[in-house]
Amino acid sequence: MAISKKIYKGIFFFLFLTVVLLYFYKYNTQENNYKLVKNQFSDLPDWNSKNILPSLKSFEQSCRIIRNKEAMDSAKLSNINVKIESYKNFCKLLPDIKNSDDLKILIEDNFYPVYLRDDNTLFTGYIEIEIKGRITPSIHEAPNAVPIFMKPPNIISVNLEKFGNEYRDKKILGMIRDNDFVPVPSRKTIENQNMFKEYILAYIDDPALAYFLHIQGSGLITLPSGETMAVSYAGDNGKDYYSIGKKLIEDEIIKKENMSMQSILAWMRDNEEAAFKMMQKNERFIFFKERNNLEPPNGSSGTIVTPMHSAAIDNRFIPYHLPLWVEVDDFYNNSTNKRLTNIFLAQDTGSAINGITRMDLFLGKGKEAEEIAGKLSSRGKIWLFIPK
Repeated sequence: MAISKKIYKGIFFFLFLTVVLLYFYKYNTQENNYKLVKNQFSDLPDWNSKNILPSLKSFEQSCRIIRNKEAMDSAKLSNINVKIESYKNFCKLLPDIKNSDDLKILIEDNFYPVYLRDDNTLFTGYIEIEIKGRITPSIHEAPNAVPIFMKPPNIISVNLEKFGNEYRDKKILGMIRDNDFVPVPSRKTIENQNMFKEYILAYIDDPALAYFLHIQGSGLITLPSGETMAVSYAGDNGKDYYSIGKKLIEDEIIKKENMSMQSILAWMRDNEEAAFKMMQKNERFIFFKERNNLEPPNGSSGTIVTPMHSAAIDNRFIPYHLPLWVEVDDFYNNSTNKRLTNIFLAQDTGSAINGITRMDLFLGKGKEAEEIAGKLSSRGKIWLFIPK
């Protein structure tokens, strides 16, 4: 019995080490073609004329964490050490701010801007999607409804740092099954084998919109009674994200210039069988939790996200809570093509957000936000505000 335990532990350690090596290979072989260039605030487009007071709520959310936690003490941005003391000083004085000019002066006193120069900068948008659903299934009212799930308690994230300092800030996700720690199954396996059925949270009437709920990460479900149920991201299965939109462009099903959430939804509804197969190519699967429907969703940084002022970033490169000044070349608003400049805070992340210049802007909820987010795929520029 003692020998079998040693063998078991040896196999487990071998598998554990293999996963760690793959993790390091995957996330440390990315191209670093960007350059960080120190700027002045006067170099920022529209900085002098833009009203930034609406960003106050987003700053307050990040300051709530910054004041109570050494959130960025060990953060590093390329060759820049991100210090937190100036940020804490900024947060201490934030309650006294009454207008946009005062907020700009406070930012200028405690941060300096760095231009993130990269030809591959890409902005997209995400929303709190509004959809129809129900708590119990109805074959008559919604025959094609699909379930969304709470996160099962046997799915856990292991902090690898506990196994050695060389694994600092590294984690591995898996599930405990039959006294073993194994990978969480793919979307296809979960759906086809009817797994986790005891953890169904709700049913979504339209399978295509249910899929987009997985992509957006949060939503408002309108129930048959007229009440709304708010759901937010609670976890995932740790698998890579597969882009249906990219595949539809590659297969020349939808032209690149016509690509949007709306065009994908139309194709899915017209091609249900093909859409189902393509959805299952995306192995990533999202779990949800119910939340107070009077509050906006939470970002992965622990803050409530603020429409037009919270951004999902790749946290491997950009520390949470860092303020960002962005210039989006093509931001569609009321069917017009216009440039957007605004201040956002790094408060969220997402499976499709890979790379230092890849950003997803939170646009809120409602038809207009949905239209903009569905079409937004734009180049632009990014400035990072570094605490002095």
